[in-house]
Amino acid sequence: MIEQLCKKDKFWRIVAYRICEDKFKADDMVQEMYLKLYDCKKEINDFYVIITMRNIFLQDLKKEKLLVPIDYFDFSSTQAFETDDAESELIKSLKWYENELIEMSYDKSLRQIQKEFNINREFTNRIIQKSRKKLCEEKVKSNNKTQSLLKVGELAQQLQTF
Repeated sequence: MIEQLCKKDKFWRIVAYRICEDKFKADDMVQEMYLKLYDCKKEINDFYVIITMRNIFLQDLKKEKLLVPIDYFDFSSTQAFETDDAESELIKSLKWYENELIEMSYDKSLRQIQKEFNINREFTNRIIQKSRKKLCEEKVKSNNKTQSLLKVGELAQQLQTF
């Protein structure tokens, strides 16, 4: 059985490369595929081999953990976690129940909100998602307005230099 697999070695390496897009990982995947299928008693077809290599790749992804060194994180800018006055005004401009649900979602899960107020969880989730979308759209609009005002101010300064 393994002899038949070895006849298509170049093909397996191409398939493995297309799965992981790394030549060295592809070679490792093919070798591991040979090891896994060496003792296989089943009839092996191409599809079975490709699925085996895909599963090997997924197992490798699970083993590799994304590690981010904490040295490179800038803790001085905690501003991203706090709302400024403009964002607070945008939140206040929402309907009262949208405002309440967004504020509650910071501290509670959707299940807790559902139990506390006897509201359908999916309904709550839809309202929160729509409200956040509104906030994002309003924020983009306000950013575009401030950018256009900055451009007007820059043009005015350039005109004064002439």
